[in-house]
Amino acid sequence: MIKDSLANASLYAAVNPLFKQAFDWLADAMSNGIPESRVEIDGKNLFALPQRYDTHRFDCRKFETHEKYIDIQFIVSGCETIVLNDPKDMELVTPYNPEKDYAFFAGRGSAVTLRAGEYLILWPHEAHAPGCDPGPEASAIHKIVIKVAV
Repeated sequence: MIKDSLANASLYAAVNPLFKQAFDWLADAMSNGIPESRVEIDGKNLFALPQRYDTHRFDCRKFETHEKYIDIQFIVSGCETIVLNDPKDMELVTPYNPEKDYAFFAGRGSAVTLRAGEYLILWPHEAHAPGCDPGPEASAIHKIVIKVAV
């Protein structure tokens, strides 16, 4: 997991061959307007999923993992908590679905709070429960999840 702000994205460009393109697209979208629906930046190798929702109470049965994609979860506005854990320490709830690229797990974890302008890079082996309330009340979230092919 990497947590940082868009201002420091250049530090991570060499971590993955598609990261620079992902962060360049994200910076451009922040300057020129964020689309409301999926954008294929580089076909199935790199795409963006803009989202709007209200955060929810933490559900210990909703941790997800992926095998085909790294997530870059960027908060445009609002504040949300993402809970993280190692799936080896968790109960498998839904086996991996290769068509939808997810498996679901149950358990507890460590909370990371993201604010506007911050992102979390999540590797396929990291179980995460996104969209959780950052405090006692729900928060309206505008977010972009960029999927980066492994």
